[in-house]
Order: sequence, then structure tokens, then C-alpha cells
Amino acid sequence: MMKEELRETAEALWQQHRGKTVGTILGIVLGIAILCFGFWCTVFVLCCGLVGLFVGSQMDQGEDILGSLSERFFQLTNHFRN
Repeated sequence: MMKEELRETAEALWQQHRGKTVGTILGIVLGIAILCFGFWCTVFVLCCGLVGLFVGSQMDQGEDILGSLSERFFQLTNHFRN
């Protein structure tokens, strides 16, 4: 019975307060990550996630972002070699 009530409460929160629910969960996860790994390690992981999100969204739109990034990187390394 308690399990059903908890599930119903969670469903009601999700339906009526989706943004607050997601924000609270993300805040708790972020707080735990900072406590466990430290502030800068957590910031680094978040930045890597944002870069991955950007690359993935570009690929979803049909752009060859990885090819253009690798081409720019090799052009840059060749520029410094000469």
C-alpha cells in the first residue's frame, strides 16, 4: 500500500510540477557529485557533457561536426609545425 501511494505521489508531482521535479533531482545529483568528487571535477564533467550535447545535436541536424573539427585540428597542428 505504501508503495502504491509513493508511486501515485511521484506521478502527480511529475504531471503537475515537471520542471520543479527535474530541477530538484538535478540539484540533488549535482550536490552529491560536488561532495563526492569536488567542485572542479564536477565542473569538468558537466563541461564534457555540454560538449557532447552540442556535438550530438549537430549530428542530429545532419552536420559532419566531427569531420570539420578534426580537419580544423590538423590544420592548426600543421600551422604550428611550420
